[in-house]
Amino acid sequence: MKKLFVNLLIRNFLKDKLLNSLNIIGLALGLTAAMLIVFYADHEFGFDGFHPEGHNIYRMEARTNDPIWFSTLGMEHGRELISGKYPEVMEIVEFNSSNQAFFAHGQKRFLEKRISQVAPGSKFLDFFGFELIQGDRSSALEAPHAVILTASAAKKYFGVEPAVSKTLKLNTVLLTVTGIMEDLPTNTHFQFDVLYTNPSTFGQDHFHTNTYIKLVNGVNAKSVEEKILAMEGVAIDEFHELSEVKLVPVADIHFQSQAGFGSGGQGDPIQLSIFMIIGGLILLISIANYINLSLAIYSGKGKEIGMRKVLGESKNSITRTFFFESLLMVLLTIPLLLLGLKLLLPEFNNFMGLQIENELLSSPVYWLVLISFLTLLSAFTVIYPSLTLVKRKVSLLLRSKASVHTSGGVKLRNVLIFIQFILLFTLGISAWFMNRQLNYLDHKDMGFKPEGVIKITNAFAVGDMSQYQLLKTELMSSPLVKGVAFGPMMGDGMNPLSYKPQGHDQIYENLLSYGVEMDYFEVMGMDILAGEFKNKLISADSGEVISLVNQNFIRQYGWEDNPIGKKVILRPGTENELHRTVSAVFRDFHFYTLKEKITPQIISLRNDPRFVNTNILVKAASQNLTEVIKAIETAWSKVQPETPMQYDFMDDAVKRLYIREQQTGKITILFSLLAVSLSLLGLIGFMVYIIGLKSKEIAVRKVLGASLLQIIGLLNRQLFVIILIAAIMGSAFSYLLINTWLRDYAYAIALKPATFVLAAIMVYLIVFVITGLQSFKSAQLNPTLALKNE
Repeated sequence: MKKLFVNLLIRNFLKDKLLNSLNIIGLALGLTAAMLIVFYADHEFGFDGFHPEGHNIYRMEARTNDPIWFSTLGMEHGRELISGKYPEVMEIVEFNSSNQAFFAHGQKRFLEKRISQVAPGSKFLDFFGFELIQGDRSSALEAPHAVILTASAAKKYFGVEPAVSKTLKLNTVLLTVTGIMEDLPTNTHFQFDVLYTNPSTFGQDHFHTNTYIKLVNGVNAKSVEEKILAMEGVAIDEFHELSEVKLVPVADIHFQSQAGFGSGGQGDPIQLSIFMIIGGLILLISIANYINLSLAIYSGKGKEIGMRKVLGESKNSITRTFFFESLLMVLLTIPLLLLGLKLLLPEFNNFMGLQIENELLSSPVYWLVLISFLTLLSAFTVIYPSLTLVKRKVSLLLRSKASVHTSGGVKLRNVLIFIQFILLFTLGISAWFMNRQLNYLDHKDMGFKPEGVIKITNAFAVGDMSQYQLLKTELMSSPLVKGVAFGPMMGDGMNPLSYKPQGHDQIYENLLSYGVEMDYFEVMGMDILAGEFKNKLISADSGEVISLVNQNFIRQYGWEDNPIGKKVILRPGTENELHRTVSAVFRDFHFYTLKEKITPQIISLRNDPRFVNTNILVKAASQNLTEVIKAIETAWSKVQPETPMQYDFMDDAVKRLYIREQQTGKITILFSLLAVSLSLLGLIGFMVYIIGLKSKEIAVRKVLGASLLQIIGLLNRQLFVIILIAAIMGSAFSYLLINTWLRDYAYAIALKPATFVLAAIMVYLIVFVITGLQSFKSAQLNPTLALKNE
């Protein structure tokens, strides 16, 4: 019996091998794409969910009189929380990220970019539940200048040798390795390769740091927020008093933290939601395709069902046979799904920079959900044939296959194809706009010109200003170099500064303030819009500071008419209060990504700068950047022969700021195009079925003199109405989808109605070509081939 069933299954598959193959491939592709999106969503929602007692751990975030939230707050409030006055607080940990620096062991020297520091005696490891693979967790951070490395960092310095008790050199400080931990997972907001104890930083009376709080089980975080806000005499001065406090659960930092200047959550809930919506739509399209084509296949089984009923087989038996046949058919997608995940998941991880595992290989829950889904799909697929074909009279079933197609079946298939077209237009138009936004990110005028600028990232290693001047003179003597300056650039981390502009009594805390060299604006290709600062700088006294502000500054504070000569007080009311006079206005440029609006900026210059600020920027005079790099390295080796130069291309550095947006955007577009392809695949199968159903009608019309165009029009008339309505609905849905996605960007493309019309026309043309080709092929067939079976 089993052998007979298998033989029947194989025969039925080969009988409609084209439709069955399209069915299985389409479903397998849809499942693979949906599973990748599920894995990604699981990774994102699992951020920092692995910490023991994570439900009681919070990061303190607050703001003063500024609309920007901060996570790096003064240590004063943390000290007060563990003073014994607050029984709700079990423990706190202070944790800070550090600037990139060189670490050395013997002759091995590496630039580390992911560095963090804690206080000696910190319970960071126990607090968050991080384990060590080498060293004692309870004492690893006890001593000053102790360092913990990740496994990959330890391998760089020590190879396969044990690393504990060995030393690393950071500038003039020797750090003792006390522990090695596994590389951090990609779904945690902690990102470091080196973690060391710094007594000088955490020994100060006032220092801005991240404060993590572990509350007693059952304590309401809101009540602790109120008590922190009510603290009196704790802030170092009135400008550091808190106006609003929020304790953000550690597992929610990725999505919910509003902290500015790079400390906020890096998760994008809108992008993830759209990602998941597209995954759901892909799965829905795959299901619609599968059911639609399955109904077409089952509609052709009238004679088979009639013969079974003649031979005495019961209705229930036939239905069970259909169900198991359908179940085995969908189970054929599992090997294709596993193969697809094996091939695509490593590429997906590599492209997104993640470490997502194939949960199907380890999680029974995933298998249970998958098998349940496929079983339900099989059952749903055979419901309609069971309610119609199996219950029909044998005399009707044994007629030609065209006679068994009920009006209900046609209506159901029309509904399914209508849904597919709506999804096709929704995702096709959405992919169009997503691609336009990504191109906009690539080509938008950032307010400076990064092309041909080389950024020396270890500028601090050049030494004092005399060494820098030697390097600059050496570089400018080369015909390959057009300009040299120092200063920060887009993407460099920077803390905001408090300030009070002239004419305003309120103190603000969102000012970007930094120092540069006079040639900085020319090297960066930035425009000076008002004022003249170079002559003032050249004739300025030693120590005198010349300041420039950006357009946003003068607009925000109503200085458009006459900004030159206006005053700005930096850090008002503190011991380090500074007074600046505006000498010029520079054009706005983006210091952060297009997701953040341009903020007020002030740039300060001296004719005798005391140190090199952030980067050395070299403007190339040649298109051959390889030769330019060689010239820079030659000049560098003359000034700093013992220190290797570290460099980056500015345009590459700018593009990396959008790498996450580009990654998720391109993956979203790719999945959208996959969904469109699945819709077109289903459309091809549907047209093959419809043309087969109407083959005799087409033959009769050809015999009666119908032209080729009339026949094509006949086949596409009903489909055209469906497409037209679907285009209107799909355009509306895509507008809602894209408009939601673009809210994440402070600067984005405009959604013009004409673009929706054009995109819809393009999608329709693709559909029309497919249907037209299938119709043309059918219309050219010899009518006698279709009529001879009557």
